[in-house]
Amino acid sequence: MGSDILNIFVSALIVVRRFFLLIFYPYKTMRKISLESDYYQIGIILFLVFIFFKFAYFLRDKPYPATLIFFVFLTHFFFTIFFFYLFFDLNRKKMRVTSLLFTFSYALLPSLIWFSSTSLLYILVPPPRTFSLMGRAFSIFFIAFSLAIAAWKIILVYLALRFSTKQSFYRIIFILVLYLIWFIPYSLFLYYLKLFRIPFI
Repeated sequence: MGSDILNIFVSALIVVRRFFLLIFYPYKTMRKISLESDYYQIGIILFLVFIFFKFAYFLRDKPYPATLIFFVFLTHFFFTIFFFYLFFDLNRKKMRVTSLLFTFSYALLPSLIWFSSTSLLYILVPPPRTFSLMGRAFSIFFIAFSLAIAAWKIILVYLALRFSTKQSFYRIIFILVLYLIWFIPYSLFLYYLKLFRIPFI
């Protein structure tokens, strides 16, 4: 029991450290993550996502329980991993599904930061927001912040696929386009059901 707690604590420190390293050194860090085998790190990241869903549930009125939303997230998270594993494995490359699991878990961090920040801003600067100078400055800041997070997310997803699949740039882009063909209608379906405005992935 004591050793498990120590292992979880050490893994949590690694997750925090790699969070910052992924900002400044995404290439080298994601390459190391693709070789990882410490499953506590995945558990910690998914637990943080679960905490966010709980927090968001109490922040706004939701038609569905946070636990259900979390299980929907887990479904499309693991389906995403299976999708890429299936398509890239057709090329008969030596792949480890665990490598995709670790890299895509860490690729959730930009999403976690953006969704958490949006929820906090909802508390600190609740709508409706004015068209004053401060209101416009906030809008510009939020757009710039969102674009930076989106760029970081795209980089991490590409690197996750690059190091986990060992495929070329063009093949990765091709498979990503195929994924989006499925993902966009799926996102609209979740929006229609009021499960997600923007899918957490």
